[in-house]
Amino acid sequence: MGISENIKALREKYGLTQQDLAEIAGVSNKAVSAWETGQKEPRMGAIEKIANHFKIRKSNLIEEDGLAESETDLPKTIAAHFEGDDYTQEELQEILEYAKYIKSKRK
Repeated sequence: MGISENIKALREKYGLTQQDLAEIAGVSNKAVSAWETGQKEPRMGAIEKIANHFKIRKSNLIEEDGLAESETDLPKTIAAHFEGDDYTQEELQEILEYAKYIKSKRK
């Protein structure tokens, strides 16, 4: 998955519209549409704003499979915070998504 797919996947992961992501990146929603369709690539400034907003590395947006998460790493990182609790893989993923959502609301 290249930069266009990474941007679209990130936007969809957080349930954002193209307009929402455009506001985060400081561009128009038409620019986001062009990025997602591969017609254009975002400038580094926009990539940096998106990465900072979601607390990810710029390389996560730029690199092939940059947003791919390892299923095997997830329980190790989250389960440590819920020692003794028995969560499914899906529940742990949902906890992680919620934590990312909360962090994205910080200003």
